Amino acid sequence: MENLLSEETKMFQQILHKFCEKIIRPVAGEIDEKEEYPAEIFGRLAEMGVGGIIIPEEYGGSSLGWVGACIAMEELARLSAAVAIAVGATSFHYAYPILVAGSEEQKETYLTGAVYGEKTGTMAMTEANSGANVAAIQTTAEDKGDHLVLNGSKMFVINADNSDYMLVVAKAKSEAQAGESLLMVIDPKSPGVTIKKVPKMGMSSVSTCDVEFSDVKVPKEALIASGPECLKLIADSVDRFRLVFGAIALGIMQGAFEEASTYSQDRVAFGKPICTFQAVGFYLADMYKMITVSRNMIYHTALKADQGLDFSLDAQVAKLYASESCMWVADRALQIHGGYGFSVEYPISRYFREARLMEIGEGTSEVLKETILTKLGLPTK
Repeated sequence: MENLLSEETKMFQQILHKFCEKIIRPVAGEIDEKEEYPAEIFGRLAEMGVGGIIIPEEYGGSSLGWVGACIAMEELARLSAAVAIAVGATSFHYAYPILVAGSEEQKETYLTGAVYGEKTGTMAMTEANSGANVAAIQTTAEDKGDHLVLNGSKMFVINADNSDYMLVVAKAKSEAQAGESLLMVIDPKSPGVTIKKVPKMGMSSVSTCDVEFSDVKVPKEALIASGPECLKLIADSVDRFRLVFGAIALGIMQGAFEEASTYSQDRVAFGKPICTFQAVGFYLADMYKMITVSRNMIYHTALKADQGLDFSLDAQVAKLYASESCMWVADRALQIHGGYGFSVEYPISRYFREARLMEIGEGTSEVLKETILTKLGLPTK
């Protein structure tokens, strides 16, 4: 893969790798245990350009594209998937739709601060009864002339309690546009917005929240997209989010593999390192195989995205394979640790908990298999 990277991207990867080793590795377990939002880490990452990876230089970004995005997610998730997801919430989920559909004024207002780490953002799309079906969203926005009034609820909103901006997907309630999809930016601190943090089994240093909207006033100038173009934008965005989520799974796999490999060489049984036993050695070989295949799929897809080619099916396949492989790798890595794997004193227990989300977030494995069949033109009903 390295031969396909530009010199600028290679340098970015090397700098980020060193940063992660020096700054994130020493605190990764602690921030997870304390459920501590690592604001200082995000600030320093923004100074390195992580906040503007996909943003063109004219808006203050580094313009490293989706290959750069996947590199960032893999490197961060190798030590802390929570940090990777929190970074991704602003850098991709929030920033990309505005970059594509926002006016010049909206980009200046909503993107610049996020690029420089001065502001954070997130996207609120999922609802209890809609799941991956955007058409089933029940949150509404009613046109009141100079503003919209937002009502409804969202779930699984990443970092909502620490975000300065929130992109919200809703349906138009007004008679002339009834049912049309809308995408708007709101201030999470606006009157009528209620945010509740949801306890989780992993990635506790970044919050996942339920959000309620009750007669929230939204200025018309905060409307990013509407109608059929909004649906196209959301579909395109979801494919890209699945790609970077696959890169997070890749990072978790790599981290778990490194832990298992090191432990298997240090742990001695019957007078020799346990990696010399075929059962353990074969686990490690299969881990490496899955990591290599996942990496090739993800970066192949990222290259297609950067070249403007159709990558939708590739993104879904890459995310599906990487996420399922991630769970297997984390499980076998924990098994190699034996009883120590069940102890929270070892990082592998955190990797295992992080891996479990990969088959659920950004499209469950079951949803992805359905969409893949649809892309292939095969009947699903």
